[in-house]
Amino acid sequence: MGSADLVLKPACEGCGNTSDLYGTGCKHTTLCSDCGKSMARSRARCLVCSSPITRLIREYNVRANAITDKTYSIGRFVTGLPPFSKKKSAENKWSLHKEGLQGRQIPDNMREKYNRKPWILEDETGQYQYQGQMEGSQSATATYYLLMRHGKEFNAYPAGSWACLGLLCFTNHSSAS
Repeated sequence: MGSADLVLKPACEGCGNTSDLYGTGCKHTTLCSDCGKSMARSRARCLVCSSPITRLIREYNVRANAITDKTYSIGRFVTGLPPFSKKKSAENKWSLHKEGLQGRQIPDNMREKYNRKPWILEDETGQYQYQGQMEGSQSATATYYLLMRHGKEFNAYPAGSWACLGLLCFTNHSSAS
């Protein structure tokens, strides 16, 4: 038995509200957030299939962007968000580079060794430094997208690679062991 597509009705079947609508897990009933929460608390059931209403599903449009002039990378920070500036006018500069060999040509016989070196993300003062490995890139078997929500839609940007970056905090490089 295949799963049916979620098709929202124009109004909440509990109160008639026409905004902020969700579908139920069984995909038969359309509810607003308030009615959905209330029905889940009271263990209400779907009128079509008698399934208990336990979760709500939100539907969004997803639009793939055909941006080809930018490469997006995704970083996974295992220790929490770095102290990036949230102000647009801030002068909080960060760099991403391979450990060692900055600005040097890599001979062919050293390329494999260089590719195994970790990536370093650090602020301009050197106070915060994150080290990690690229975990993957787009391939024939998997494609990854960065989904950015804009109202009731998501824009999908292709991600070129992703990295796991663990925190290495140094107050000064000479004291690191």
